[in-house]
Amino acid sequence: MSNFFRDSANVRFYSFLTLVGTLSLLSSAYVPPSAIEAPGVHSPDPTVDIPWKSGVGYAGVANIRAAFNHGRIEENFQSGTDIPLITRMPAQSAWEAMSDNAKALWLINSEREARGLHPLHGTERNVTGVAQDFANWMLANDKWGHNSDGKGPPGRLEQNPKIASCHNNFLLMENLYAFGTTTGCVKSPIARAIYNWMYNDSGKGWGHRHLLLYHSFFENSGPGDREGLMGIGRALGGPYTINNTSYPYAEVIVLNMFDPCKKWRYNAPFRSPGIYYLRSRCT
Repeated sequence: MSNFFRDSANVRFYSFLTLVGTLSLLSSAYVPPSAIEAPGVHSPDPTVDIPWKSGVGYAGVANIRAAFNHGRIEENFQSGTDIPLITRMPAQSAWEAMSDNAKALWLINSEREARGLHPLHGTERNVTGVAQDFANWMLANDKWGHNSDGKGPPGRLEQNPKIASCHNNFLLMENLYAFGTTTGCVKSPIARAIYNWMYNDSGKGWGHRHLLLYHSFFENSGPGDREGLMGIGRALGGPYTINNTSYPYAEVIVLNMFDPCKKWRYNAPFRSPGIYYLRSRCT
């Protein structure tokens, strides 16, 4: 048996659902009150959760595309929207060569642009480092939650001098996800985390989704058609405790995002530091 645990973005509360299998999941989002958009400003939310499509596997670009297109089709049906389907994914070999950051940016920007939102500007080495450090820390200390280290997302991001000196207001945001498993194999963890943040988040008021689709950036930095910098951290190892159950392996994922100030100096895209502890046991 395994447990599914969520922690919401804007209101701190918890819910539990028992699942059958060897995989346990938990997710959490943090969007500061100053960044919360008024109802109706963000893209409409689905009316009910849209789980990953039954019968569609988790590995490979064809399955990822089929799952996300299923989410869009169901969202269109529920909300009366007209979100176009993904017509092309990177080739499998190209996808496998992409970093976690590159995969996350591709999927998030695909979801944003399909809804008429400007894409995020890109990934950035400083925010990636903050995300990776926190993923490593949670796994190494068997802890969970935005404030589990006593700092919170703004505190961690502002420990980085470059971010601290150049961000707009309090637009320092974070999504968390973790998979606990008995096998050490979690297929496509980045794609699955993003999918669930986007389409399987009704119990948490769609806070994770709102972060991915956030578009009230100041637009005072870089090209006028894009803004917002993100970074993904992913730690693999164990043991790790989920819902009072210890799992021998876990994937802990941290997504951080912030709005750079006008004087931000943009760097070339940064490759993720990689996986902490063990390499995936997936075959």
